[in-house]
This record gives sequence, structure tokens and C-alpha cells, in this order.
Amino acid sequence: MRNKIIPLLLLCVATCPADVLTSTQNFLGLGGQTPNYNDERTPSNPGVDEAPFSPADSDLGIQEILAPPAKRSPIVFDIRTDILRTDNAPSSNGNAGETSWISSSRISVAWRQHVVNGWFTDIGVYQDFLRFDNSNATDYENLTTRLGIYRFFPGFGDAVFFATYEYQQLTTGTINDGDYNAQRIRAGIQKTLWAIPGQELSTSLNGAYEWTARPETSERNQVGTGLNYRYSFTNRIYSLTSARTSYFNYDDLGRNDWAYEFGTQLVWQVTPRIQANASVYYNKNDSNSAGGLSDYESWTGGLGLGFQMTF
Repeated sequence: MRNKIIPLLLLCVATCPADVLTSTQNFLGLGGQTPNYNDERTPSNPGVDEAPFSPADSDLGIQEILAPPAKRSPIVFDIRTDILRTDNAPSSNGNAGETSWISSSRISVAWRQHVVNGWFTDIGVYQDFLRFDNSNATDYENLTTRLGIYRFFPGFGDAVFFATYEYQQLTTGTINDGDYNAQRIRAGIQKTLWAIPGQELSTSLNGAYEWTARPETSERNQVGTGLNYRYSFTNRIYSLTSARTSYFNYDDLGRNDWAYEFGTQLVWQVTPRIQANASVYYNKNDSNSAGGLSDYESWTGGLGLGFQMTF
């Protein structure tokens, strides 16, 4: 009897689809949707500007000019839509490697208000809708809420420290019943490494601790890093090239995953509020799961249009 049970269990494992996160995380970013806080730099000492240097400064002392604080809109509203093509659409039958067109839409709102001593709130809600034209692919929705803080540190080259609480829920076909949900704490640093007119190189490092997830087999902790390079062709057209790596340590069955993402975007800032882009991404998930069950690899590219309003 024992000899019959073991092969049966192995067969069940081999035929079960990979967890819902493995084949969808490439469309959502590795490990989360943390904003790029470097795009929101504020003066380190609002209201105070230094006068230009003059030879008489040694006699007059340091000159300061009072200036009004930079105007800042704390509420950020975003809506965007993308038409993409992938060679490996997520499926309930496992990773079948089938191509599909994708309609991807996102709506988000965030409140980033200065609190005290350079600390800002970061309260946000994201809702994604992904629809595939391939009948074997699984349509899904992603809801992510974030409650956190962040701060710029001028003494460390304008590095940004952030810490957030996240709740994420994935659903397939309806936003009422969740196929996956998790709660986690994430903290990290973002920093510009090098910048000259028209070019910028930045990096990020973050880690997340997850204390609850459903199903329990999806509960995991994460450490991730990224590198981003921006090159401006004109004042309105620029490219973004990124490379990101994440390590996931699952609480169940000793599973460990390495996830990689490489991508490039060509962005046209049509107006201060409207942005169009063309993008292509390569994603790979390398897991120690038996039989390569949770391994995943895909190419995805397409066109997108976004609208942002601040108030």
C-alpha cells in the first residue's frame, strides 16, 4: 500500500498548478508597487535659500534669503491603460507557455502629506484589472493598499527611507472573492547614485516581512534590489532601463525563489498630466520547487497611456 501512495502523491504534486503569485508577479512588479520617491524630491530646508557666493562673504557672514516653500500637492491620482503581448500568459492549468494579448488597467490614489521634520505620509490604494484574450489564460484583479511614511536624508546624498504596511488581494474574475491575500511590512531605501543633465542612475533596496497569507503555502518574506537608468532625448522624451532582483523565502516546505526582471521603456510626456510609453520586459522566476513546478519565464511588451492629476 505504501508503495502505491508515494507515487500517487508525487503525481498530484506534479499536476498541481504553481501558486497564483508566480505567474502574475511579473505584471505587478517584483514584490510590490512601491512608488519611486526620488521623483518627489523636496527642498531639504523649505523656505531658506542661500545667496550666491561673493568675495565679501568672509566679512558679511553667511547670507540667507527667505523664500516661499515650494508648492506641493499631497493627493496624487493616477489612471492608466496598457495593451500588451506576452508569450507566457498565466493559466489555471499551470505554465502552458501560451501567447496572449493583454488589456491592463490601473487606477490609484495616494496621499503624501508632510507631517513633521521632513517626514511624509504615504497612504495609497491601487486597483489593477488584467484581461487576456487567450481563453486558457486567467483574468485577474489586484488590490493593494499601503499605509506608511518616508523621508529624504540630504546628508546621505538625498537617500529616501520608507516603511509601509501593505495589504494585497488577488482575485480571478470578481473583486468580491479573493484567491490570494497577504499582509506585510516593507521597508527600504532609494537613492540616486549619479546624475548629470539628461541622465540619472538610481538604485533601491527593500525587504518585506509577511506575517499572514491565504493560502498559507504562499506566505513568504522578500529581499529585493533594483537599478534604474534614465536618459532624456528631449525635454519630453526619455528612456527608462531597469534591472531588478528579488529573493523570496517561503514559510512552507522550504521553498526559495529568485525572481529577475529586465526592462526598458520609451516615454513621451505629452503634457504635464498625460504620458505615453512603449515598453518591453523579460521576467524569470527560478524556484527550488520539485520538478520546476514554480519556474516561470516570459517576454512582455506593448503600448501604454497614463493620466495623472495632483491636488
